[in-house]
Amino acid sequence: MATRTKKDKRGLEASDLMRPDPIWVREDATLAELVDVLIREHIHGAPVVDEDGMLCGVVSQQDAFFGAMTRDDAGLPRDVLTVRDMMTAPAVSATEETSIQDLCEIMQRLRIHRIPIVRSGRLVGIVSSLDVCGAVARRVL
Repeated sequence: MATRTKKDKRGLEASDLMRPDPIWVREDATLAELVDVLIREHIHGAPVVDEDGMLCGVVSQQDAFFGAMTRDDAGLPRDVLTVRDMMTAPAVSATEETSIQDLCEIMQRLRIHRIPIVRSGRLVGIVSSLDVCGAVARRVL
């Protein structure tokens, strides 16, 4: 008979599913730079960090779309609008010790698909809804 470890009793945490070193964008990146990152990396959103590497927001493909619409309506060039103008701030984030159940509840309640994982305010990983689906498919949850 297998014995349960301390981790088994506690359940899975963000650190068990998170992708370390996630793709991020700087808050001063332009709309054009954001779109380039989203396309090149095949992602739908990213954490936003300031010049000190501290998490300050999140930005999504939808934010970029509405940012582009705003730019067109105002007649602004693409390099005037920055991620800071489009991002959601403050970012909903979690720590490495946050339970997967809590992460799922947050995603469902807030209708979001990614949660940046921070340590002392610095971005250390990300958990997306696809990461959770993968865990379920592997029957880890």
